[in-house]
Amino acid sequence: MKRTLRAALAIATLYGGSLCVAHAAQSPLEINACELLTPAEISAAIGLPVDNGRRQDEGMSRDGQYSSSCIWMIEPGKAPDATAPARGRRFVILNAMQWPAGRDMARKFLQAFHDSAEKGIIASKPSPRKFGDEALWWGDGLAVRRGDVSFGLSVFMPQRNGVRTSAMEEKLAPHVLRRLDQKSAV
Repeated sequence: MKRTLRAALAIATLYGGSLCVAHAAQSPLEINACELLTPAEISAAIGLPVDNGRRQDEGMSRDGQYSSSCIWMIEPGKAPDATAPARGRRFVILNAMQWPAGRDMARKFLQAFHDSAEKGIIASKPSPRKFGDEALWWGDGLAVRRGDVSFGLSVFMPQRNGVRTSAMEEKLAPHVLRRLDQKSAV
């Protein structure tokens, strides 16, 4: 978990902040990560129950993007396994960023994963996936962009018995993209 969060924080820092800052005041660019997935969709994709999710927004950054995170705990009523890494915490996290129109920042966000791999910040070389306008798997999650929105999606399950989390994240990405399309159509 520490490696995953450290890599995500390093990439987020390249674009103005961290993942855990209190909810900011509403702005025209505000995006709500918790509205982009439902607990039922997550449970269907991973095969385990999740809670309702907890929103943690970074809010507006100095470069004009709005960042929202939502974390859903997997099997919230089950006691963590003390022998598993990070005391058995298992969760799904979605970090969504709404970028200012026309500045191509969503594309630059995905490029940061390639740059981070070259610098050794993340261990895996990103590999392309077919979602949105562009997507990649970076070893610990899926990063996707659609227009001026980008999002990172990770399923953290320390003891997953050989199940690839990338398959789970790839089941969830279409739900996020569908909701983004619905919001942009309004």
